[in-house]
Amino acid sequence: MASEPLNEFFLGALTLSIAVLTILLYKLTSHKKEFRLPPGPRGLPIVGFLPFLRPNLHHQLTELSQQYGPIYKFWLGSRLCVVLNSPSLAKQVVCDQDSVFANRYPTIAGLMATYGGLDIGFSPYGSYWRDMRKLFVREMLSSRNLEACYSLRRHEVRKTIRNVHTKVGNPVDIAELAFLTEMNVVTSMIFGSDFVGEMEKHRKDGTEFRDLVVSFGAVMGKPNISDFFPMLARFDFQGIRKEMEAMLKLLDSILDPLINQRVKMLSDKREAEIQKNEERFYADPGRANGAERQWYITGLGENKGHLVGHYDWWD
Repeated sequence: MASEPLNEFFLGALTLSIAVLTILLYKLTSHKKEFRLPPGPRGLPIVGFLPFLRPNLHHQLTELSQQYGPIYKFWLGSRLCVVLNSPSLAKQVVCDQDSVFANRYPTIAGLMATYGGLDIGFSPYGSYWRDMRKLFVREMLSSRNLEACYSLRRHEVRKTIRNVHTKVGNPVDIAELAFLTEMNVVTSMIFGSDFVGEMEKHRKDGTEFRDLVVSFGAVMGKPNISDFFPMLARFDFQGIRKEMEAMLKLLDSILDPLINQRVKMLSDKREAEIQKNEERFYADPGRANGAERQWYITGLGENKGHLVGHYDWWD
């Protein structure tokens, strides 16, 4: 019958398509030794060593180092992992050859939490990362800034001590207390305002914020199948991307009012300085400095002729 050749044709086309897809998948996930890699345990095709990982991973890695030496490798899906179990090798990687080993595979949760890897922890090594590091060290970790923020740290510690004193005879959650104290210090250094006070203004509880930060760490530490097989990331089988998006939305609702308040404060300060300069300029334009003249000329460029006719300092 005529339908039989047609069925055979479709069957052959389907078989050929499956074969082509299998070859492409193997090419995408194959572990070609383009470089000289250390020895390591052999895994299964496509999934690598993933099925053999045990819950107590540190003990397993130590056992593998006793078998394969201080440096060995294995594949987790399409990701190559190299394990070091030697202080001298670790020094080579993190100190002597740090720029060579600076980059790593970013996780899906990490990219989501940092808006595409825009922070120091997940951005690739390069000029942007170096600029971020310089900015962070200069603005947050410099001796001058730490000394300038000494009063903030002292204020928060004393406030914590007073808080504990008022709860004598009652149970105290030390973890929560330490977390809030730390967050007060950090946010005071960044935003110049008190963390607990701002949380109360915006009806956010400090415990809620602490739980949110803890949840961030838990989600970022979850094993994600999309990290080992990037081609599956769009499907989000484990819902990690969706969970991280929800937490980011909640975090933004907490931090955005603080950021907006800081921006408004700087804007009001700048506007007050401009008004002050305007008053001084109108009072005695001949005593205005070069920067003030240039600012005023730029702002009133349409009235240059009028200004030239009245003031002889234009040139």
